[in-house]
This record gives sequence, structure tokens and C-alpha cells, in this order.
Amino acid sequence: MDGERQAVPVLGREPAGTYLRNCWYVAGWADDLAQAPVARVFLEEPVALFRDAAGVAHAVEGRCPHRFAPLGLGAVVDGALMCPYHGLRFDGTGACVHNPHPGGQLPERRLRVYPLLERHALLWIWMGQADQADPALIPDFGWLTDPRWEAVRGATLAEGHYELYSDNILDLSHANFVHPALVANAFTQGERRFWQEGGRVHVEYIRHDDFLSEGIGAMLGRSGVKQDFYGEVVWHAPAVLYFDFRAGPPGTPRQDCTLLPSLHAFTPETPDTTHYVWATARDFAVGNAEASSAMHAALEYAFVNEDMPLIRDSHRLMRGHQFKDLHPLVLHGDGGGIRARRQLQRLIEREQNSGAA
Repeated sequence: MDGERQAVPVLGREPAGTYLRNCWYVAGWADDLAQAPVARVFLEEPVALFRDAAGVAHAVEGRCPHRFAPLGLGAVVDGALMCPYHGLRFDGTGACVHNPHPGGQLPERRLRVYPLLERHALLWIWMGQADQADPALIPDFGWLTDPRWEAVRGATLAEGHYELYSDNILDLSHANFVHPALVANAFTQGERRFWQEGGRVHVEYIRHDDFLSEGIGAMLGRSGVKQDFYGEVVWHAPAVLYFDFRAGPPGTPRQDCTLLPSLHAFTPETPDTTHYVWATARDFAVGNAEASSAMHAALEYAFVNEDMPLIRDSHRLMRGHQFKDLHPLVLHGDGGGIRARRQLQRLIEREQNSGAA
């Protein structure tokens, strides 16, 4: 979030997508929101993010009610968000607190306010009914702020529907065909298991006494050395995923293996674009800038240069059709993705039925 003046995406008269709204989405990295406000679109709704004079982060409707300019492209003046077009200022409650024009009368109309919380180095935004925003529903990514761990991270705007990106993390067998440095038998020949626990979907990979991928082996200093591997992906609705990657010498108890925890959070901008926030951490070589740089470069290359172009092109070839309407083939590795899609659909239908009632 650097407040760059990038074009607002073209938005239709009504949202073209169907979204789960009463839930927490990742709005970005907390420390990327500094003195300048930021314009974003989440779930096809324009949102302005800014910090007040006390440094508290706020999320408000991103369209000025005067001439509909993007408030996130303005500035923060005396702790209030100033519209870049005519200088009206709004506070974190959505109220107009300054009118620089003759008379200075303050309009009664307020901006919509979205609950916004800082937790685990992230900004979490609630796009639904504010009175239902329960902080206890935010998944635990405490390792992101634990000094024992050093995380490399990134954020980008990706083309493609956000569920396609969730599918990508829930089925890691793609690594053998998309990521040359991540090829490993664990993802295609290892034991797999899929299950649901509450509202979460789990995918597990286990492979004993075999080689890690070239990239991960080098990162851990275990190239050409056989390891026991355990991987578990946990999906939190609607699209926040945790990947628990563990490896150790054959026979090492799972809990004693080296852990590389990862975050993959996908927040829809539109049906065609997705905000992608990611991080991977380690508890070794902490403070080693060279190790962090190499780790970041390898992971960012895999996400941005290998995953994203393929998902982008798949999205384009779908020609705007719903995923299920194209009657996709289902392979064994799709067990996690199918469960997540079904669970999300149930949650959306339940939310819509509740609203209708």
C-alpha cells in the first residue's frame, strides 16, 4: 500500500459477483498503511483506508458523496481523510468534519464505515453487517509477529477469480508441473487426506524417506538428503489459507520437524481480479538478510511468475462462466478444493437466506 495513483477498476451498476460478506478479509499489511491513505476495491465496493491522528486505522466508503471522487487518493489532514477533488474531510466515523467552501456547513450525510482491525501484522476488514464483526473469528497467524520467526512476505493484485487462487493452494500437486524448483514426490505420490473440521477444510500430504524439492531442500540445507515430509493446508472461509510445511530426518516426530508456516490470503476486488497477500516464515537463520532475500525472491517468483499467469489464462478461458457450469473434471487432488467451494456456497446461501428473512 503506497498510495500510488492507479486507476480504479471499472465497476458495474450492481456487483457482478456473489460474495460472503459477514466474514473477515485481509485488506493488506498493517505497516503498509502509513501517512497516506489508500484507495482499494473489495468485493466490488470502493473503500478508503487511512490512519487518524492517533495512528488508528480506519476503513470507510471510498466514494465521496459530493462528486464521487476516490477518497483513498486524497490526503490525511489533522487526522481526517480529505477528498482530492474539493477538499471535504471525513473522520473515522464517516462524518464530514470540515467543509472548506463558503459557509462551511457540514453535510449530515455519512460515509459507510467498515470494521477494520490490526492483528498478526495484517489489516482485517469486515464487509458485511458491522454489528456481526466478531474479532474472535480472525484466524490465528501469531507467528507473523512472533520474534522467534522471520517472515518474508508480499502483496499483489492478481487477475483471476479468487476461488481459482484458493484451489491452487488446496491442490499442491500442481507444483510438479508449474514450479520446476518445487518438484517433489510428496505432492503426487505421497499419502493424501481431505477432511472438514467445523467450517474449515483441511488437506494433508505425507511422504516418508524421500527427497524434498530442489528449492526447499536448498532453503533448508538438505539438498540430496532424504527426509520425512508433512504438509497440511487449512482453508478458512472465504479464502484465507494456512500451509503447515514440515520436514525432518526420517523417523523424526512430526512436531519436531522443521516448520515453514505460510499464509495465503485472497480478497476479491472484482469477479476478475484478486488481492493476494502472502507470507512464509522460518525460525532459523533469523536476522540473516541474505537468506531472507533469497527466500523472498524464490517464493515471489513462484507466485507471481509461475502461478499467477497460469491462473490468469485459465480465468480468461472460462469466458465469464461459473466454475461448475463448465462441468470440470474432478481428480483425486481436488478433494480440498471441492470441499471448500461447497462449504463457501453453503455459507453464502445461509447468509442470503438470513438476510431475506
